Amino acid sequence: MLSARLSLKPSVWIYLTFFLLLFLPEWLEFFHLWYSGIIYSHGFLVLAAGGYLLFQVRNGLGSLVSRPSVLGFAALVFFCAVMLVAKAADIKTIRLLCLPFLIVSWGWSIWGWRFVRLAGIPICLLVFASPVWDDMSPIFQVITVAVNGFLLDIVDIPAEIRELYITIPAGTFQVAGGCSGVRYLMVGLFLAPFYGFLYFPGYRRTLILLATAAFLSMLANWIRVFGIIVIGHITDMQSSIIEDHEAFGWLTFVVICLIPLFLIARRLEPAESNPTPLKKLVDESQQMQSDGLNARGGMTTIALASLIVALIPGILYSQTILFEAEKQDWEPALPAATTGWRGPLRFAEIWAPSFVNADISKAGTYVSDELQRVQFQIEAFRRQSQGKELVYYKNRLFDDAKWQLVDQTAIEVPEPNGFGLNEVTETRLVNMKNGQTILLWSWYRLGDFSSSSRVRIKLYGGIRALAGQSNGSFFALASECSEAASGCEKSRIAFQRFIKELEFSF
Repeated sequence: MLSARLSLKPSVWIYLTFFLLLFLPEWLEFFHLWYSGIIYSHGFLVLAAGGYLLFQVRNGLGSLVSRPSVLGFAALVFFCAVMLVAKAADIKTIRLLCLPFLIVSWGWSIWGWRFVRLAGIPICLLVFASPVWDDMSPIFQVITVAVNGFLLDIVDIPAEIRELYITIPAGTFQVAGGCSGVRYLMVGLFLAPFYGFLYFPGYRRTLILLATAAFLSMLANWIRVFGIIVIGHITDMQSSIIEDHEAFGWLTFVVICLIPLFLIARRLEPAESNPTPLKKLVDESQQMQSDGLNARGGMTTIALASLIVALIPGILYSQTILFEAEKQDWEPALPAATTGWRGPLRFAEIWAPSFVNADISKAGTYVSDELQRVQFQIEAFRRQSQGKELVYYKNRLFDDAKWQLVDQTAIEVPEPNGFGLNEVTETRLVNMKNGQTILLWSWYRLGDFSSSSRVRIKLYGGIRALAGQSNGSFFALASECSEAASGCEKSRIAFQRFIKELEFSF
């Protein structure tokens, strides 16, 4: 009797094994992300919770009958296309974020909407342990700084706020990425659908709990940061909590967020919960199987949906491995000087980026007739692969130990020009040793496409890689800014002249 209750249809076992093996690199990256980073260490809890919920609906999943869905197939094709481009471009965030939706759409296309109701939330809990949340940290850092500035005004603690730094008489606090509250937000948001799936009928109560969890988790982080600043003010920065506040943060999160969230969740539960909404859903699925309701083309549908998914590694392998040109003779060169400029002088003393495993790294300094020096930097890759990428988290525009970021923004540049540009990223840095300010213009180029956007370059690079082209370049202009107080206008004018009067051969 026990073995019968725990058994699943062979198709469901095939389903689980199929996605485990086909997307093994993504699963390994999930485990590495959770194991190696503090922010995502709750990922193992999320995985266990999703597995527990799937175990709770095992009988319902085993009772599903094939009901092919056109909308499900459309969703499957869409997520397969997204995953294909993301894998070709090696965009880790999109690959890991897309995986749970790809799994759900696969089941939706075969077993219809009832599969989504049974397995959608348990599988999509992985979203709350995916690296997409890193990109939200800057937003929540700014919000945390603003809220704490308001709280410090209320308690009459004098504070000067500059960017992400809060300075009080006792010292300066930086609201870094770990202080954004994103990890508390992820845990709070994960608990809401988990609880709602077990105890709430429909989705209205779950959405209310989700919004409540978001607010309470952020409130807990604001109070945590505020508490650390107040402790620093009272103890004249002598308390150990200033440097080591991990335990203090989680204690604040439990008191401000978790306990109130549980009490609110209990209040939201329906008065009549026997049987629970989850048991009703499972019972409905088993009743449909016993009634033999509209079972259509089971194995054919599974084979077709699986073939669509299997095309991802098939296309990726054939295009990026078998047919990619090596391009060993491709090598961008420094532009030749024209009238009004001297160079390139083969040295770079203004600034240097750090790119991992670049095939080509060149720099040259050009001097205008007005004696304005402009350094031109090239970092290029003939063929990109894992850990050898144009847009890569280990690539650094500047050395944090030597330079301090003043500001950074995307700006438009005059057209036409000899570099095929319409926009660049403008960055101002200050040398922490001698106080020298420099101005940078930087951008990426893939084939005939130039952009300062890392996202656009990644996406276009993925599409281009499918055609067997993965070479790419990073370019930058650098100049010392002698009039930093007035906004480095002379350096900016020199850059405009440079891209207009010199021509680059790609």
